[in-house]
Parts: sequence; C-alpha cells; structure tokens
Amino acid sequence: MPSLPGENRIEGSFKNRTASFLQWRENNKCTFHFIALLVFLSVLPLLEDNEVARIFTDLMLVILLFFAVQAISREVYPMMAGLLLVGITIILYALYYLTATVHYFNAAIVVTLVFFIMVSIAIFTTVIREKEINRDTIFGAISVYFLLGLTWALGIMVLVIFSPGSFDIATIRTNQLVYISDYIGYSFSILTTTGNYNVAALSSTARTVMMFEMISGTLYIAVLVSWLVGKFLKERQVGQ
Repeated sequence: MPSLPGENRIEGSFKNRTASFLQWRENNKCTFHFIALLVFLSVLPLLEDNEVARIFTDLMLVILLFFAVQAISREVYPMMAGLLLVGITIILYALYYLTATVHYFNAAIVVTLVFFIMVSIAIFTTVIREKEINRDTIFGAISVYFLLGLTWALGIMVLVIFSPGSFDIATIRTNQLVYISDYIGYSFSILTTTGNYNVAALSSTARTVMMFEMISGTLYIAVLVSWLVGKFLKERQVGQ
C-alpha cells in the first residue's frame, strides 16, 4: 500500500530531526557528555536505598561510561581502551547480579575507577589542545571537574573496599556493600575544599587521599583559569 503524502512528510521530518540531532552530538561531544553527567548526578540522590535503586544506579553508571567513550571518540586508542573497560565492567556487574559474589562488584568498581582516570585525562588533554575556545570546549573543561569528583569518589570506594574503616561514615556498616551515592557528596566537598560533609578520615592513607583530592581540585581551577586567560589574550592579539 503506497504511503500517503502526509505520512511521507512526517517520516521525512523525523529523519531530518534525527540527523540534525546526531550531527549536533557529533559536533558537541563534550557538551553531550556534560549533560549526561548532570543527569546522573541529579537523579542519583532521588533514588531510595534499596536493591532496585542500586541496580538502576549501576545501569546509569554503565550508560555514563558509554557517553564518556563517545566524548573521547576522536582519539582511536583511548576510545578502544574505553570500550574494552566498559565491556569488562558490564561483564563483572552481570556476574555479580547472577552469582551475588561481592568480589565481582568490587572488581567492577576498580575497573570503573581506571576508566574514569583515563577519560578524565583524555578529555582534559583534548580541551587543552583546542586552538579555539567555543561552547563545547568550555563544557568539556567543566565536565572534567565533575569527572574529578566522580573519580575521587570511586577512589574512596576502592580504599574502603580494601581497607575497611578508613572513613567514619554513619550509613556504612560492616560487611555492607559500598555504593557511589554514599561517597559523591563527600568527594565533592573535599574537591571544592568546603569540608562541610559529616565524614571523617580515620587512617593516614585516607587523610592522604583527602589531601591529594583537595590539591587536585584547587590546581585544576588554577590551570583552567590560566588556560582560558592565555587563550583569550592570544586570540585578542591575533585579532589585532
């Protein structure tokens, strides 16, 4: 049965919008990743502390990993390494939910930490190498700051996994799984040096981790501002 003219117009309009969106995403990879980060961080506190919510949290984290891979897709080797790490993470999460073996969950957290470290470095390198400052570059620089908070949160999780009792967190009990939602607020309070989160570091290793996170947050802001000012002055000189 031949298509009606109205149906052809609707189908053509849908294809055009889809193509426009895909083109926008291709040209604004860092912006798309920044939006994904905001959605993840905004939805996470709304989830209740139960098994279904935690499964959904893990699912959102895996989706965020895919968005991060898309953000670094301009670089072939980091993208391939990212896809490999995402694949390993999915397998480990699947094994954990199928077998209820905690070691698989802990291994997934470690692999995710390695992934976020790699992605943070890759996006930061891409942003610094940009010759012109545009909206996508700015969002890329901001997304790196958010990635730093998430990366340190995962690092704190790994420390708690391998050295229980490193932090005094009321919501964490002995032999209880640690989840990223328990550590994100704490991580960002350290990163921004506000220090207003009710969590205490109990070991020398934990205090060292806190120190380096505070240094990385302050240093990143200093480097970012210096880079932006340098780019602005350079473009202004070229314009003259």
